[in-house]
Amino acid sequence: MMEKNWDIIIIGGGPAGLAAAIYCGRSLRKTLVLEKQVFGGQIINADIIENYPGFADPIVPADLMDQMLKQSARFGVTLENDEVTLIKSENNRWRVDVYNNFYTANALIYAAGSKHRFLNVKGEKELLGRGVSVCATCDAPFFLNRKVAVLGGGDTALVEALHLAKFASTVYVIHRRDQLRAEKILQERVFANTKIKLLWDMEILAFEGEQKLSGIELKNKKTAVVETIAFDGAFLAIGTIPNSELIKDYVDLDENGYAKTDISLSTRTKGLFVAGEVIKGNHRQVAISVGMGVQAALSCEEHLAQFE
Repeated sequence: MMEKNWDIIIIGGGPAGLAAAIYCGRSLRKTLVLEKQVFGGQIINADIIENYPGFADPIVPADLMDQMLKQSARFGVTLENDEVTLIKSENNRWRVDVYNNFYTANALIYAAGSKHRFLNVKGEKELLGRGVSVCATCDAPFFLNRKVAVLGGGDTALVEALHLAKFASTVYVIHRRDQLRAEKILQERVFANTKIKLLWDMEILAFEGEQKLSGIELKNKKTAVVETIAFDGAFLAIGTIPNSELIKDYVDLDENGYAKTDISLSTRTKGLFVAGEVIKGNHRQVAISVGMGVQAALSCEEHLAQFE
């Protein structure tokens, strides 16, 4: 029978949650990590990580996350696949409801991350998985020698475009502005890749196709010209939405739903800490999320020590 009562419950098993788990476990706190999907978070779908400090060569994200999982387990952390449905503060403790069960804890670290943002235009929902995708690493092999589009202008969009260029015949990066927001080194690689072309100042009006994607209807924001360009695949990389719904009654959120906090990563509710991509101003970097997880765990330990 699963233990009901814990010192700390961590919600989210991505880089921030696992980093927090390692430090909570090392502090000899009875720690439970709840993850509704795959441990490791969205980063495990990425091809490589080139900028994680301490590694001179690129590393495979899934391998890094696997090591963090093993490290958490070595320090006695319990890892459980389950979806949290409710968080509630009761009598100076926390109740965390999951499917057909609940747990309690003295403190919570909320590191539930974010989810993909969608355009909410015609055909997007209907063609998701039928040419429209949110994961180039997952789906790129399906588009061997095909013409594809990447929608977005940030780091994620360019990383996706570079990965797709290994498979597709041509990759179009479609951006709503006239300049990219991505790291300069990524921009240089994209501009130098002969298989990647850029379409500037474009608004996505619709995804066309019956059983599968056949094209994208675009509007040039400067000329107002509307045209439909044929594509076999389209990859959304337009940002994320924080998974903050469960903590909205206990945390100050900005207009986009991101948690507002300070360097301690504490919240306005005692015993609740936040980490990772749910936080306002995050830059969606694994190294940053790991650091946040460590900070949240240390702040959480300071909080619990007050009562001992």
